Amino acid sequence: MAGVADDIAAVVAVSGEAPHEPVVSAKSGHLFEKRLILKHLAERGTDPVSGEPLSEDDLVAVKSAPAFVRPRPPAATSIPTLLLTLQNEWDAVMLETHTLKQQHHAVRLELTTALYEVDAAKRVIGRLLKERDEARSQLAHFRVSAAQASGASASASSAAAVPDTAADVDMDVAVDELPADVVQHIDETASELSKIRRKRKAPPTLATPEEIAALTV
Repeated sequence: MAGVADDIAAVVAVSGEAPHEPVVSAKSGHLFEKRLILKHLAERGTDPVSGEPLSEDDLVAVKSAPAFVRPRPPAATSIPTLLLTLQNEWDAVMLETHTLKQQHHAVRLELTTALYEVDAAKRVIGRLLKERDEARSQLAHFRVSAAQASGASASASSAAAVPDTAADVDMDVAVDELPADVVQHIDETASELSKIRRKRKAPPTLATPEEIAALTV
């Protein structure tokens, strides 16, 4: 039992090391480590310094500042221990640096992939815009061609209808008779021209009346 009291005295009174859970005896006013004093009270029930009867209710907890930094134990003040501590801290710093490098590399890869995807999307959009403009141009050209074809068809129809109207007008209008030699010369010339027209073939690119009628604007 005396060994426990000696441990308490050595830890608190002699070395001056800050206890983890300090308590003060209300009877003697001495500072103790709570863990050790409770163990001593369970075995002896007396104050380890004065020997007076002491219970757990006589212990008063000591409150310290939250930012209190505990001093290093005496065993950690030797040169080998300090070198080992510095080596451990250096290893921790190197490990953290390695982790940061890996994260940095991963972020760079993600950024590169995102830039490639944006560039590919811009190229696709540019190609689609170009195809849209070409389609609009072709549609406008087709409309102009269809309008011209429709105009040509209407002109051909009106031209074909003019001779009939002229014939009707000529039938109603009285005309003086031409001399016989002039009439004969006109007939001969018309006959020669008719023969030439009959021998001439129509070009293959000429549109038929059915094709012209099928065109729509």
